[in-house]
Amino acid sequence: MDIDSMLRRVYGKQKQGIGFGHAKVGGYNVYPRGYNPLVATLSTPLSAPVTAATRLRSGNAGSARGAATMIAEAVTTARACGASGEIMVRADSAFYAKTVISGCRRRGVRFSVTCRIDPKIRAACDGIAADQWVDITYPQAVWDEDAGRWISDAQIAETTYTAFAGTRHEATARLIVRR
Repeated sequence: MDIDSMLRRVYGKQKQGIGFGHAKVGGYNVYPRGYNPLVATLSTPLSAPVTAATRLRSGNAGSARGAATMIAEAVTTARACGASGEIMVRADSAFYAKTVISGCRRRGVRFSVTCRIDPKIRAACDGIAADQWVDITYPQAVWDEDAGRWISDAQIAETTYTAFAGTRHEATARLIVRR
């Protein structure tokens, strides 16, 4: 992905709100000074993705900063455009945050957010019985960078998990695990 398309570079030290952001170019970590974009898109099975909302944040902003309000804006835009069915929000682990999950629930949208492995997630995964794992075979092998090998078989299982337990953002949902 082109660095200039994702991180708006600026060159003056006096520019308000700039910071050192992170980007990967050609496999190398790059830390340019600039603004960090947050983009929400809408799509259906029959249409191409359309940009629903955008924001420029300081270059060193955390990925989830402003994401909850961005989701609210994107859902409002989708409904204003005539979306009357189910809306699904998908995000990677950088957006696994209390405000993002509770924002999705408050607006009645489904969500699929990757979560980081922490001791509570690991305990939930360890609690899955051996007979709950289902074998899956990929039609085409997938390269696993960490293992340095091709993967064509895996297993998945499902359990329930309460995220952010003990807070006002507590949310019990399905935890789908792949190994």
